Amino acid sequence: MNPPDFNQDQLLALIAEVLDGSLDDCGRESLNEILRTSPEALQFFREHMELHARLHLDYTAGEVTQFLPRSQAQQRSHFVFPRIVAVVLAAAACIALAAVLLWPPRQANAHSFATLKSSSAARWVGSDLPTKDGTRLGKGTLRLAEGVGTLIFDSGAKISLEAPVELTLVDKMNCKLDSGIAVADVPHSAIGFRITTPEASVVDYGTRFSVLVDKASGRTRTQVYEGLVEIEHISTGRVATVKAGQMIIANQNNLGDVIDGHEATTWPEIHGSEVRESEARGPEWSLLETSEDGYIGGATDKGVKVPRSETLLLVKKSVKGAADRRAYLGFDLSGYDKDSIKEAELMLHFAPTNLGLASDVPDATFSVYGVVEDEPWTEKTLREKNLPAHYFRAPLDPKKYRKLDSFIVSQGVQTGQFGIQGTELVDFLREFAGSTVTLIVIRDTMETQTTGLVHGFASLRHPTLPAPTLAIRRSE
Repeated sequence: MNPPDFNQDQLLALIAEVLDGSLDDCGRESLNEILRTSPEALQFFREHMELHARLHLDYTAGEVTQFLPRSQAQQRSHFVFPRIVAVVLAAAACIALAAVLLWPPRQANAHSFATLKSSSAARWVGSDLPTKDGTRLGKGTLRLAEGVGTLIFDSGAKISLEAPVELTLVDKMNCKLDSGIAVADVPHSAIGFRITTPEASVVDYGTRFSVLVDKASGRTRTQVYEGLVEIEHISTGRVATVKAGQMIIANQNNLGDVIDGHEATTWPEIHGSEVRESEARGPEWSLLETSEDGYIGGATDKGVKVPRSETLLLVKKSVKGAADRRAYLGFDLSGYDKDSIKEAELMLHFAPTNLGLASDVPDATFSVYGVVEDEPWTEKTLREKNLPAHYFRAPLDPKKYRKLDSFIVSQGVQTGQFGIQGTELVDFLREFAGSTVTLIVIRDTMETQTTGLVHGFASLRHPTLPAPTLAIRRSE
């Protein structure tokens, strides 16, 4: 038997809300969408409503509990209802269905033209439109503080939002990006779809592209991955065509030149100061920041040199491997001996990099390795052929590395504190106490497109966020 073409658990939950009178506008919109798009779901709904009506009629007619039908099939084989009852049952099911389908939705959804298809690790703040997955949307503004969300316009255009972002929906062929990142996949049915920003108007001609708007200045960066777009500068009226593999930046006063490459830009890094406070620690704990840290990889993008970050340690696993990045952390344990380390935790503070798309990387697993061979290095000496105990392109050598643990960063999340703790980390630090140790952070999860996000966490040179830190609890 083939599985149903709808989410049975979701439909059962919505039916329960219909029956107890608690179905709200968002739920009604979700139920409408399911019933309109799936004949199986519509039949499932009718059968459940009919069964409910039968049970209700039996109960109100005074029948005792043991004679209530255990299932619809059994009821049909053991009971014969008069024709008038059958008519009432059919009417009850139809009335219930009509009550759901014809009940007037909120005014905001009266003229809907898009659907909030899905979201991941999403936190919506201050939106004046519904933010429940599957909800139909009309004119209004969505504000996504964390995570990613995907919209499908009735024209066929697909827009992925990457937090923090603010997007105003205008109609099925137009939207306004006030800040943040929007990634557009536009089929032939939606050619001419337009994204307007404070500085530019971007018109699609059947393509995949992204638009990034700086909240403070309105500065707009448009990157094209497939096809082409036409961008018009709001103030000057200048028009430019941007093709696959190219990008362009619009400032308040002018529209820049078309640039080859996706990451080759001096777009400013975001120096956020938000830190998720870690667990309060007693006086037996000490915090040890990196004495050296750095990263390797990602020197060029399509032959164009990519500016290196001065404040973030960048990590990425790319489809082709050419743009991989790994981070290296050096900690001076000269003040510790083997018996003094009882517990330990590695803390990394992530921040947006403005490099790549979060929608092109699923939930990402990061692994932390300890180098078991002592090879001194500094940020300035890190080179692909001069790395601690290995070559950059070579597989990890189990004789020279020890995996300490892994952690996961959900799709779309680019800020917050992450890291590892546990016996493997403690044992490694104990073994090499009294010396300088090296940890390597690698992203195991590969991007789904060559334009995937580059993750980043604060280095010891970051102006506001803490450097990579070892929290160590000493023995009494």
